[in-house]
Amino acid sequence: MNIRLSKVAAIGTMLALTGFTHSVCAQVEHKSMDELTRQADVVVVGKVASIKAGWNKEKTRILTTVSIEVDETLKGKGGDGTVTIQTPGGEVDGVGELYSHTAKFVKNEDVVVFAEKDKKGDLRVTGGSEGKIAIRKDASSGLRRVSEGMSLDELKARVKNAVHVQETE
Repeated sequence: MNIRLSKVAAIGTMLALTGFTHSVCAQVEHKSMDELTRQADVVVVGKVASIKAGWNKEKTRILTTVSIEVDETLKGKGGDGTVTIQTPGGEVDGVGELYSHTAKFVKNEDVVVFAEKDKKGDLRVTGGSEGKIAIRKDASSGLRRVSEGMSLDELKARVKNAVHVQETE
């Protein structure tokens, strides 16, 4: 019994020293569709046109610039048909920076994006990975869906309703 307890204590100590317990215990605050809509300055439906990673001016962080060809603007101003969003992380010249809970984009992917302006006026994804929703075509029905239980049309109606409620408050 003593040997087993020693092994458990040793494993616990190793996990604590490596910071593993911190990452396991960390919790992500989930935002509702209404919260995402309220917080966002812009909500658009579109297609990812380009993705380009690069260093910030100080060469201390890597940022990825994502251009989205806008099909429909649900909130705010969708620009001149294109919205540019910056996300933290990416890879430049073999150097990579990875952040958990950050929205990941794929070229030519159909998406709904909730974005807010930072202090510099650049758009950033609202709510981390929750602020970017991939659109998929349902094979059996042909409907464009954002999740198993929600069509794109249902999501758009919910966002438009949340915008209306926000404007009347």
